[in-house]
Amino acid sequence: MIAAELNISLDTVRTHIKRIYDKLHVRSQIEAVSKAINEKIV
Repeated sequence: MIAAELNISLDTVRTHIKRIYDKLHVRSQIEAVSKAINEKIV
């Protein structure tokens, strides 16, 4: 859905997500959301 909405490839979306995970030092969406909430990023 993100790729379609932004008119970019699915691989581009995956790359951005991987880089976000790397910066947050997490390995999954659940870990990323948990860390963001705990550190008041969102």
